[in-house]
Amino acid sequence: MKKFTILIAALALVCFAVPAMAVDWNFYGNARMATYYVSEDKADTKKTDLQWDLQGNSRVGATVKAENINARFEFGVTESNVSSRRLYGVWNFGSGWMKVGKDYTPVDQFISGQVFDGDLGLLGIGTQYGGRHGQIAFGFGNFEIALINPDDGLLDGMTDTVTGVINVAPANPGDPSVPVVSSIDTESNGNPKNIIPKIAAKWGMSFDAWNFNLMGGFNYYSIADVESDVKTGKTNDVEVTSYTLGGDVGFNFGPGYVKAAVSYGSNIGNAGWGIPGAAYGDGGNSGSGGLAYWDGDDDTNDTTTFMGALVGGIKVSDMLSFEGGFGMRQDATDGGGPRNTAPWAAYVQSVIALAPGVYIIPEVGYYDFD
Repeated sequence: MKKFTILIAALALVCFAVPAMAVDWNFYGNARMATYYVSEDKADTKKTDLQWDLQGNSRVGATVKAENINARFEFGVTESNVSSRRLYGVWNFGSGWMKVGKDYTPVDQFISGQVFDGDLGLLGIGTQYGGRHGQIAFGFGNFEIALINPDDGLLDGMTDTVTGVINVAPANPGDPSVPVVSSIDTESNGNPKNIIPKIAAKWGMSFDAWNFNLMGGFNYYSIADVESDVKTGKTNDVEVTSYTLGGDVGFNFGPGYVKAAVSYGSNIGNAGWGIPGAAYGDGGNSGSGGLAYWDGDDDTNDTTTFMGALVGGIKVSDMLSFEGGFGMRQDATDGGGPRNTAPWAAYVQSVIALAPGVYIIPEVGYYDFD
C-alpha cells in the first residue's frame, strides 16, 4: 500500500508539473462541403440525386508540444453530431518514440486525392486503409509498429433470425387467422473472443525525387461455442485469421508526380481493413468484401484480396493543378461463386485555389462494383 501511495503521489506531481512547461498550441480546422450529382444504375433501378452535405471529415483540432511530449486532438463535425477522429500523445525518448491513443495505423496507403465519398482517396478499392483506432505504437528511425484495438465478429451464417408472432390484432380484419408480427429477434451462434491485439508495422524512406513504404498487418480472434450445421449437437471454436502486405511508391519530376500502391491479404474485412460502409450506394460497395465465411462446421472459407492503384498529377500554377487516378480490387473466396468480385474506380479532378486555404475541387468519377 505504501508503494502504491507513493506512485500516485509521483503521478500527481507529474500532472501538476505539466502546466509549468512551455507549451506550444497550434489550432486548425476546415469545413468541407460535398456538392455532387450522383447517377446510379443498379439492376432495374436508375436514379440521379443531388448530394449537398457537410462532409463527415470536416474537422477542428490542435497540435500541442511540450518539451519531449507531442499531442494532438481532432474532432469530426457533421450537420448533426461531433465525433472523435484523433486523440493521442507521443513521448520522444531519444532513440525512438512511443504513441498512446487514437490515430491512423501503419497499413494506410494515402496516395490519392480523390474527394468523392468523404475524400475516399480510392481507399478500399485500390489502396488499403486501417482506420483510426486506439493503439500503443513505437517508432525507431523509419520503422513503426503498433498494437491496435483488435477487430472481431461473427461470420456469415452464424446468426439465426427468430420471428415472434402474437395474434392480437389481425393484419386483415376480414381474416382473423392472419397474425401480426410483433417483433424480430436475432440469436447469435458463437461468442467472439480476442486473444492478442491487432498488429501493424511500416518501414519507409523518403528522398528528394521519390519515396516508398512497405507495410503489413495481422489480426486474429476466435469464435467459441459455435454449433455445427454438419454434426448435430457438436460445438467448435472457429479461428479467424487476417493478414495484409502492401507497398506504395511515389516519384516527383518537376511539376508532375506519379504514385502507385499494391496490397495483398486474407480476410481483410474481418480485420477492419476493408472499410465497411465506404463508397456511395447501399452501404459498403467498395469495402464490403474481403470477409471470411463460415464453412458450417469448424473452419472458415477464406477470402483473398488483391488491390492496386495508380495516380498521377501535375501542378500548373499555385492556383491550378490536375490529378487522375485508377483503382481496382479482386476478391476470391474459397468455393468461388458470387463472392468473387472485381470492382474498380477511376476519377479526374482539378484543384482550384481561390485563396490560401480556400479550394474548389471539380471531380468526375466512375465506379463499377461488379
